[in-house]
Amino acid sequence: MTRQLQIRLLDFRCLVVQVQAEERIGPAMTFTSIDDEVFYCLQGLDHRSDLLNLLPMAAYVVRADGVVVWYNTRAAELWGREPAVGDTDERFWGAHTLCHVDGSHFASCNTPVALALSTGSSAHEEEVIIGRPDGSHVHVSVHIDPIRSSDGRIIGAVNFFNDLTERKRQEGVRENLLQQAQARSTELQEARGQLEFKVERRTAALRHLSSKLIHVQDEERRRIARELHDSVGQYLAALGMGLAKLENPKSSETLIECRQLLDQCISEIRTLSYLLHPPLLDEVGFSSAATNYVEEFARRSKIATETSLDLPYRLPADTEILLFRVLQESLTNIHRHSGSSRARIRAGIDGGSVYLEIKDHGHGISQDALESFNTSENGVGVGLAGIRERVREVDGKLDLSSTTDGTILRVSVPVADPREPDISYDGRKKKIHHPQNKKPRPLGRRARA
Repeated sequence: MTRQLQIRLLDFRCLVVQVQAEERIGPAMTFTSIDDEVFYCLQGLDHRSDLLNLLPMAAYVVRADGVVVWYNTRAAELWGREPAVGDTDERFWGAHTLCHVDGSHFASCNTPVALALSTGSSAHEEEVIIGRPDGSHVHVSVHIDPIRSSDGRIIGAVNFFNDLTERKRQEGVRENLLQQAQARSTELQEARGQLEFKVERRTAALRHLSSKLIHVQDEERRRIARELHDSVGQYLAALGMGLAKLENPKSSETLIECRQLLDQCISEIRTLSYLLHPPLLDEVGFSSAATNYVEEFARRSKIATETSLDLPYRLPADTEILLFRVLQESLTNIHRHSGSSRARIRAGIDGGSVYLEIKDHGHGISQDALESFNTSENGVGVGLAGIRERVREVDGKLDLSSTTDGTILRVSVPVADPREPDISYDGRKKKIHHPQNKKPRPLGRRARA
């Protein structure tokens, strides 16, 4: 008996297929049930056209009993074999073997197609591994749906599956490269950490050495100043007294010149001794030493200075030396480089820190040099670098700003909370407590000299 079936295409055209009842499809395939009409139609379309073989993905169809009734060319390529259509010994798939992605084999009753037939469940983008007869494997993604009759009964299932082998290979390569990159990144981070540790340790060693050198330099300056004042200065003074005894109204011009040269040598040695380490710094502290030094600087350099030092108590000895060296270097830079005719010096207590600020009205520091100093700590001379190291050693802060209107250098150094000075009822200072709880030492012979 011949039966005509109409297939509605997507473009609304109608394809008429004639099939013969009880027509055998394949060596062991016979359709007899009304439910087999869809399979008649599928086989008829496959015999008369290569339309289904042009699908870009593999596909096959099974009946309700799991027997494969149709598959396309792409399915045979992925299976690596061409199973006989209608072979009841092969159910639910046409592959040689079928495995989970972890490599374990599927039981026939638990394959995605078997579950679709038994439970009506669909499986979309589920990944499985096809085993071929030659031992190779193909990673695929399956899209399985049950086929239902007009009354809702499950009469079969269709499986569309895509080859994921190349994608999985690329993912494996990418994962391997990622693991290598992560391992390399870990190695680089460890190497960087070791390098940073070495750099930090050596930097700390260099700073410690720099600190020791600064202290040694200060001590050496103090020793040389003392020797110049107490030894060479005394010898020259004795020589001056001897020359004075030889002087008389009839003294020769040579003797008078020798006396003048001697007086000049004594003056220069006293100045050099004072510059190396002013005795007032040890005797009465920074405020008096700084005031005296600024006055002498103004006299020698002809630069007008304004001084405001609001320090009501003695500071620790190391802090006073630090501030004095900053003052010396700053005024030297103003005299040599700024071209300024005025300078202002301020100092005071700000919270738990003592600050010193020196400002000039010169042509300033170039922005490139200033930026280099603030970022890479380069671009300036040895003097400013020395100030920075001194301040850094005591966890202080150095701020340097400059424009065409002048330069401001400000250092802040933390100090321990000192005792506040006692104030009388009328506001006058009665007594100043020193950090060491000692009274200021009286001016000695060296200070008076």
